Amino acid sequence: MNREMLHRLKTAGEYQKKAIMALLPESMERHLDVIEKEIKIMVTETVAEMVWECRKRGAAWEKQDHEGRDAAQETQEYEKTAGTRKVDIE
Repeated sequence: MNREMLHRLKTAGEYQKKAIMALLPESMERHLDVIEKEIKIMVTETVAEMVWECRKRGAAWEKQDHEGRDAAQETQEYEKTAGTRKVDIE
């Protein structure tokens, strides 16, 4: 897809979101914003997990990565840095 088409799709999505918000009571807008933030975080974490698993499996195939560490060491490092994020609900 070219950039113009991607821009149009993004704009259409923004209009779609505004249309849905207009149909719902104003009190729901804040709740939907929180849900949207949580879903974005969940998707980001899921993609990060998938990338990590692919990288870990690739390292297992090669037995060692470019830095000379094995997959078990990388798994330990990942588990130390992995965590959950909290979303502020005001």
